[in-house]
Amino acid sequence: MMLTLLFSASLALGTPANAAAPPVGRAPSTQAVKRGKKEQGKRKSKEEKTAEEEAADAAEEARRKEKLARVVVLKWEGTSAGYTNEAVVRNTKSAIARPDAMFFPEVDLYQAGRKVKDRTVIPVQQPAKVPDSNVPGLIAEAQQTLARPYDSMTPAEWGIRAAQLREIGEQIWFVDRPELRKPLFMLYLSIGYAAENANHATAPFFEALAGRYPVNYYHYLAALLASQEPALMSEIPSAYIRDSVTHYLKQLQQGQYPSFKLDFELEDMFNPKVFPQNYEVLVNGLPVTLDDNAQLDGYLGRTDIYLKRMDSGHGMSERLETVKFDENVYFVRETARKKMGVDFIQQLFLYKNECIAEVDGDILAYLAIYQKLHPKAEIYIAVAEKGNPNKTYIWRYVRDAGHLRLVSNGGDGFPVRFALLFSSGAMFNGATASFDTDLSDENTLDISRGLTQRFDGALKNAFVPFNFELRAHYNRFMASLGWEFGLNTRSGEDWIERYYLPRHQAAYKPYAVACGQKDPDSPLGVKDGACGDDELYHVTHWNRHVYLGLGGVFGRDAGIGFGPRLQWRNGYTNLPHAWQSTLHAGWALQPRFGDFNKRVRPIFDADLRGGFSLAAPNSIQRNIAAGDLNMDGVRNRGEEEDNGEGVIMPVFGLTVGAGFTF
Repeated sequence: MMLTLLFSASLALGTPANAAAPPVGRAPSTQAVKRGKKEQGKRKSKEEKTAEEEAADAAEEARRKEKLARVVVLKWEGTSAGYTNEAVVRNTKSAIARPDAMFFPEVDLYQAGRKVKDRTVIPVQQPAKVPDSNVPGLIAEAQQTLARPYDSMTPAEWGIRAAQLREIGEQIWFVDRPELRKPLFMLYLSIGYAAENANHATAPFFEALAGRYPVNYYHYLAALLASQEPALMSEIPSAYIRDSVTHYLKQLQQGQYPSFKLDFELEDMFNPKVFPQNYEVLVNGLPVTLDDNAQLDGYLGRTDIYLKRMDSGHGMSERLETVKFDENVYFVRETARKKMGVDFIQQLFLYKNECIAEVDGDILAYLAIYQKLHPKAEIYIAVAEKGNPNKTYIWRYVRDAGHLRLVSNGGDGFPVRFALLFSSGAMFNGATASFDTDLSDENTLDISRGLTQRFDGALKNAFVPFNFELRAHYNRFMASLGWEFGLNTRSGEDWIERYYLPRHQAAYKPYAVACGQKDPDSPLGVKDGACGDDELYHVTHWNRHVYLGLGGVFGRDAGIGFGPRLQWRNGYTNLPHAWQSTLHAGWALQPRFGDFNKRVRPIFDADLRGGFSLAAPNSIQRNIAAGDLNMDGVRNRGEEEDNGEGVIMPVFGLTVGAGFTF
């Protein structure tokens, strides 16, 4: 009985009772599965980490660009001195002392779309963007109106309500993002509904578009938004309103309303590859793509056009609203250029040398809006007079006062800034040698006493530098000329070096060898016990280093010499005779006292250096470093002439100083 049950169970399972399962492949162990998941998690985390780092870098770059100065270059009519002109860019950066400044065309400053229609709003109070706080109340007003039965108010009351809603609609005066489309769509529905119930088919609620019979203008505008985004149709609350909007939408789709072209050429030029790298075009808050002719279809009614910059910030804006258009093409950027590149220049140069420019209210409003769109940046306007980059006029927008102030009147200011500094600190220079100045009888230098007894062979003498430096700054580039005097701080010791000339009398006579014959193999120049000409040495407390430097300054105020810097210096020292090359890392600060806005400003500076000194062929330093002298003051005959050891020696130190720019 038991065997029968086992056999039956085996048949049911598809495997003989006494047979093992066929080896169809080894299943992965639990540990292998966990290990695979762990490795997959590691790979995923690395990819995610890389993506996060890239996103963080992009965000940091965007934050950095937000703070940079923005220079809008107005191009003189008929010239090439625009925002890409290298000479204009270079001269402007130098004049405003902003090496990191970014440059943009005049069309970016055109903000007719973002300017509110309320003429009582002064330029500095222009809001620039529709705040999100405007949206909830507007939607509530629209929904409340749409929910009312048509017979809940008299036609006159509906007419008043339509006018109120139309005024409320200006709370969304420009659509620059998709989130504003639905609130505006709902408002159009409610205004059209109120206008229908008013039973008074007159403007501005009913318009004869291009000579046609009057249409419900706001239901037409709702259909215009729905033609770009059909999903909006699902937001219509009643069948009656839906039928009205659907009627206009079908007519638009069938081409029963006249259209025209929105053209984005600028001075008859358009590059379909470069333009998308600079701008993204948004129409009524949605991105659109231009054709190869830089055009797209436009319709009667309201069209909000926004050029969003791809690199940083915002471009021009236009609110094009018309019920009649006799032209076939509307040139979007060309209209902006004529206003900002022709009219604006004429106004600026009417009184070009006055401190505060006199321009009309619209342009001041555009400036205020552009400033609020870039709140962390300084805004400058630059114009090369008659296209001459060397006569570039520059104005700065003063955000608090709401006007343009002249910064540079035609390049009269010298573009190079200078700084003069005095600094001191501590230096440790392996290229110096000390000489014993003890002139007692027993220490008098003669043939019987070795020269090395008077030198410090360690070559690690400390000295105090006294540095005078003249710097020239042009944008980020810095060049310097300096004189540095070093005071030997070792008690009772001086520096010694050969003179360049073969003989010197007078002051250093006591240090000369009084008797001896010339010996070309001896650093003393004489043979032991022979009489002949004297060789004299330069012995002093001070040495001198004359150098030239080249480098770059970084940061916001690099053009006037303030900020961190890196520099290379190369020069020559007289004690010892040596070429000295050093790399410098420093920081120049402007003290926070006084009101210094011109060229003359105080400056504090710190400098850390490191490098090497290479002894010249005629330097006595080479003889000491090579071990050519013994205690008797003559050459060790068994050694090489100059093994080169110690000829290249380290230089390092720190100095701090103060001065002024001019």
